[in-house]
Amino acid sequence: MKKLLLIAFMCPVAAAFAAPLEVTDVSARQRWPWNGLVDMDFKIGGDSVADLFRVEVHATYAGGTKKIIGSTYLDEPLRGHGWNRLTWDFGADCPETKIDDMQIAVVATPISRAQMDAQDVYMVIDLSSGPNSSRYPVRYTTTAPTLVPTNDLVACAADPNRTTKLWLKRMKAGKFPFGGTTTNKGVGYFEASLSPYYIGIFELTQKQWYLVKGDWPSAYSNETYRAARPVEQINYEDVIGHNNWPDDRIVAANSFVGRMRARTGIATLNLPTECQWEYACRAGTRTSASAGLTTGRYSDNSGTYSDLSSGPNSGTALVGSYNANAWGLYDCFGNVMEMCLDAFKSSSDLATFYEYDGTTPIEDPIGPPTYSPARYHATRGGSFYNSGGRSSDYDRFYCNNDSVTGTRDYRIGMRVAVSPEWK
Repeated sequence: MKKLLLIAFMCPVAAAFAAPLEVTDVSARQRWPWNGLVDMDFKIGGDSVADLFRVEVHATYAGGTKKIIGSTYLDEPLRGHGWNRLTWDFGADCPETKIDDMQIAVVATPISRAQMDAQDVYMVIDLSSGPNSSRYPVRYTTTAPTLVPTNDLVACAADPNRTTKLWLKRMKAGKFPFGGTTTNKGVGYFEASLSPYYIGIFELTQKQWYLVKGDWPSAYSNETYRAARPVEQINYEDVIGHNNWPDDRIVAANSFVGRMRARTGIATLNLPTECQWEYACRAGTRTSASAGLTTGRYSDNSGTYSDLSSGPNSGTALVGSYNANAWGLYDCFGNVMEMCLDAFKSSSDLATFYEYDGTTPIEDPIGPPTYSPARYHATRGGSFYNSGGRSSDYDRFYCNNDSVTGTRDYRIGMRVAVSPEWK
């Protein structure tokens, strides 16, 4: 079959929009050498209440007299707010076609919450362009990632779904009793009502941190395995630029979150709140979730934690080594403790702080004001170093960020979340 060349796109290419939704900054590039694929970058914005959109390429040529609607793409044509990339298989839709005056528009159709709730939805952020990139493409899919099994440590350490791609899963709106004790099962200190949000299926890995920030801060530094081990020895200054959430909700531009927001266009990317973390960890249960969510290495490896150059059989494990919960989130317990946005307040004081009346759920709690001078922030999940007693979704702990640099600890890491707009 003769290989035909798509000669040119008209520039600037068109942008399609329908108020209050806006699709802007559309650009298109054909692959070279030409293989029939066309990459398109665009930004979805505006005041649309939808979180997710089905996108479609509309193209015209022959002076605008002929039209093509794309139907073949390299991945599901689902996209969200912010910067996006879509690859159209023009060669599959239009074989043996040569065009030299094509104009392209990207059309976005909102997907309802009911449609989203009827299936699993994942957000995938491509970090592969590295720490000097100006843009990280974002896509959405209803298919869970295919993971390299952790019994092949070297291959797992190079798994792109753990290293160059950041996978988050959508949590549906719901209510649950926050906190509790093993003798207070299912009751909690107050009831929380959460809007839909996304949270990482894994803890953030060292390679993902490097691809955003350009450094390797973690203590567990064995170069053979470090890429897929969780990043640790980071603090709130590194992650959002200050220790004053929620008093100060501005994120520093050069922080991890600041860079991620600028490069994805996702304005609410952040650490999860404590309520978001616990809701995702519980996965619909109302009891301590320790049973079935840890493996033998949870208690086996704490005695060899001091060998910081070791492989993942001591200290931190490759992400995905601990069992997933019912909602498909890995390593909720036993790898690293995970930072949450909230300033820490004792469990017994939370209901009073939120003025919980015993009936009305607290909507999207963001935590108490930051304490001064000592700045304590919540951590959840327990680490490899902790005893099995930390293996409970009831257990709350904290780290001290009193100093300018704050706590950097090889037992503390993070998980990424994308939240609704905070009230």
